[in-house]
Amino acid sequence: MKIAVVSRSWPSNEHSGVSLAAAAHVRMLSELGYEVSIIGASSEVTHSNDMPVIYQFWVRALGSGALYSKARVDLKALRDAFLRIGPDLILVEAWQTSLTDAAIDEANTLGIPTLMISHGIAIHPHTSSLAQWFRAACWMPYRLFRLPSLLKKLSAITCLDEFSPSNRFFDRNLAQKMGLKIFPLKNSPIHFTEECVPREMRKPQILVVGYFSAVKNQIAAINAFNQLGLPIRLKFIGPRKGQYYGECKRLVSRLGLTEKILFVEDDECDLSEEIASSVLVFVPSLTEALPTVLIEAMACGTPFVSSAVGAVPCMRGGINTNENFLQVKAMEDLIEDASLWASYSLLGRLQYQEEFSYQRIKSQLDSAVKYCLKGNSRDCTLQ
Repeated sequence: MKIAVVSRSWPSNEHSGVSLAAAAHVRMLSELGYEVSIIGASSEVTHSNDMPVIYQFWVRALGSGALYSKARVDLKALRDAFLRIGPDLILVEAWQTSLTDAAIDEANTLGIPTLMISHGIAIHPHTSSLAQWFRAACWMPYRLFRLPSLLKKLSAITCLDEFSPSNRFFDRNLAQKMGLKIFPLKNSPIHFTEECVPREMRKPQILVVGYFSAVKNQIAAINAFNQLGLPIRLKFIGPRKGQYYGECKRLVSRLGLTEKILFVEDDECDLSEEIASSVLVFVPSLTEALPTVLIEAMACGTPFVSSAVGAVPCMRGGINTNENFLQVKAMEDLIEDASLWASYSLLGRLQYQEEFSYQRIKSQLDSAVKYCLKGNSRDCTLQ
């Protein structure tokens, strides 16, 4: 059986949660015996030599589909790629990219079953700011018309969490109402170590991982760290670029924390080792669906403190709260209380083994793929 996996980005050009998950799905599908080909929106997709694929295609695609970002796709190149691959099934990784949305349309035209690998959806305001409400307004046509139209063309959809009330899972709720088959498919950790490093052997550092953005809220991490007053350092791992990164650097300088706060790119360190050897991981994001870095932290037995967004409240390996002063207190407690730290470390490791292991995720993916290949009729049951 031949499967085409479509993702806007791949690890060859971007180390995002979606691109890394897409690459993991490719490896799983190959191990399950499928012939896999990939399609991306960057020419660097053709350089993905470390993935077990038959073909690699680059299709020019720009925009997201919001009113402020018109979707533009080379539809001829996309169709030619599908015809060359001859897939029995198309997997589409993530909503809200011009390439993946166009792939659903084209697959429907060609009569090819399509499975949406949902990484959540972001069409609601993350905060009450004017900018966020404007952004949400620009996604309103997508929410009301485009998304329902795309869902009707799918054979099935996956979701990162079956029960979270967060609006990041609006697509899951809409699929249920439409009677579309929904399969749970969580993420497995990419950067982790099998051995849990003892607390006394860990680096005295708090780790924050991700690209610099107001949504990722690194400035809140800097301000929280400034209130700790503990002999520990804060390390950011992510691309050192963009206006928001500059704001973070200036804030660190104004607070006199340049010796205690480090900025490192992911290709300058061993991310698995950093997660495994840090005393805790901090995620201050304004919005997330199911942060992969928290799964990786739990796999390493590293407790976390996180904002209570998306499916984070279901994760047992750390403390989640949206109150800044409670986030600071949670970090203080985990750093100073060895027994509390050990408790969350164990809870996280156990949940990783039960819910997020590679084999479990591969089994979930296999179930969704087999369903789509069989062409089963629709119902709204969560498997």
